[in-house]
Amino acid sequence: MLLHTSLRCRECRHRFWIFNPLKPLLLLAAIGTLSGITAWLALDQQSATPTSPTAKSLPHARAAAGDAEAQLQLGMRYSEGDGVIQNDKEAAKWFALAAKQGLAEAQYQYGLALLKGRGVVQDYKAAFSWIEKPAQRGYAKAQYSLGELYRFGTGTTLDKPRAYMWFNLAAAQGVDAAAKARDSLVWQLKPEQLAAMQDEARRMSFTAPSTATPVPTQAAPVAAPAAP
Repeated sequence: MLLHTSLRCRECRHRFWIFNPLKPLLLLAAIGTLSGITAWLALDQQSATPTSPTAKSLPHARAAAGDAEAQLQLGMRYSEGDGVIQNDKEAAKWFALAAKQGLAEAQYQYGLALLKGRGVVQDYKAAFSWIEKPAQRGYAKAQYSLGELYRFGTGTTLDKPRAYMWFNLAAAQGVDAAAKARDSLVWQLKPEQLAAMQDEARRMSFTAPSTATPVPTQAAPVAAPAAP
């Protein structure tokens, strides 16, 4: 009776049914509308749900197997909260593992973690030691940071001539902040100190081995430690 219309005879008052050709069209239109709304709601809910990275998209397995590049990548992700919950302790752990395998960027990042006390106990001397390793291998960001450590005597003896030398090396690789820091020290040094540090920087630039990863030109500034 769904597709029929009820009528009543005026004379005998008898009720009877006749087929209504409009009802199938209305029924199909209602079904189509309902299906469209359902599909739209499903797509809207799917697009609103954030896609979480799969296990394969994260380098956990390779990092756990000892891959230094994967360990560094995982450390950076934990440090920045990229695809994982930000966790300085986990970041420092993976930086340390990669650093011990000699990866320059990992040594630098682990040194910064020690310097700032992010995820590890703050340790200026250990920070200096780790940042010095990639700096001696020609890693520009580490060279600039090492210059700052010498400049303020953080984790080492204050040594402005040597700070000038490391700034000079980093500036030669395009670190703008290092060039400004180097130039700010020129008037504080004697001519013979400048000449000696320039000679040493020249020798180091010829003998330093290349780092394992490309050297970005932006380096993190190292602030002087707070006075006790």
